[in-house]
Amino acid sequence: MTSTIDRTPAQRTAAPDPAMLADAVETMIRLSEVAGDSTVERAAPAVAGLRSRWADARLDLVHDRAADGTVSYDLLIRGSAGTLSVAFSPAPAQPWPLRGAMHYTEGTLLRVGTTRLGVGEGLGALDYLWSEAEVLARLIDTCVIKAELEREPIPLDDAQIQQAADAFRRAKGLLDAERTARWLDAVGLDQDGFVELVRHTAQAAALRRRVTAGRIESWLAEHHEELTTLSVAWIAATQTSGPAPVPAERGAALAAVTAAIQRGESAGLLRLAAVDAPAELRSAAVGDPVTTHVHGAPAHAVVLDRLPAELDDEAHRHAERAVFDQWLADARAGADIEWCWLDADRTAAVGA
Repeated sequence: MTSTIDRTPAQRTAAPDPAMLADAVETMIRLSEVAGDSTVERAAPAVAGLRSRWADARLDLVHDRAADGTVSYDLLIRGSAGTLSVAFSPAPAQPWPLRGAMHYTEGTLLRVGTTRLGVGEGLGALDYLWSEAEVLARLIDTCVIKAELEREPIPLDDAQIQQAADAFRRAKGLLDAERTARWLDAVGLDQDGFVELVRHTAQAAALRRRVTAGRIESWLAEHHEELTTLSVAWIAATQTSGPAPVPAERGAALAAVTAAIQRGESAGLLRLAAVDAPAELRSAAVGDPVTTHVHGAPAHAVVLDRLPAELDDEAHRHAERAVFDQWLADARAGADIEWCWLDADRTAAVGA
């Protein structure tokens, strides 16, 4: 008995090249031979040849890591009429429709004794934290960085990983084996997990350098004014202080700050980059009286000096962060984002 499937002309036109489809199947079969214990970094090059042979095709390799640590892969062939998924599951592995079946512990965030805390309950308990758009944006950024590294991996050799591990331990104060072991136990990482954490941290830093290469100097030229250093005299605002207790003239302002400190009032001098200053200080001219906030409290202030930016190492690091942050913001704005456990009203604007 012969059966036929009726397709629209658009579907027939959008059908992938049979030769490419056969090539994709063969690639996925080869990849399945190492998928059980392969890291994503090792798997991505397996499709590099496929991409080079079919340069006009939109090919994405996606993966799913099971609870036992094994990894399964699907190759997505995207076309105008839809997306074709190609995968191979060698026996006794589960094919992709069954990989979404939920183990009874997968909805559990935490168990204490016999009490289990569900993911939804845990996120609800952190309600104040999840309301912060900055926190939510950082979670999206983690996915953006992960996807970019999977799309175009950055290989690291053993020496680079060791160097990154040493730097990580120094930053965390893990200066000996005992402290390192205690920290690993506290965060629930074994040695392999620590290596993967360090690898990801080092790759993220390398990605930032790759993204910002050739763009830092132009950013500095465009945002030079933001790196101006402000020298500010301030006195805490009180009910008895006048509308402008900090004089505009430099010597008089310093004398007023000194007198306020001697009276037991909060006062002092600030030296900060314009980009880190409140908007009212950033836009103020030298000698202009300003009402602002210092250390979270209302204060009267005056800008004593605006010192030209020094394009030193710190300025270049600031520019690198700013360029990379903008790249992340652009990626968030163009990403397809789904929050699986958070209130849609709270997350609607995040990533936009």
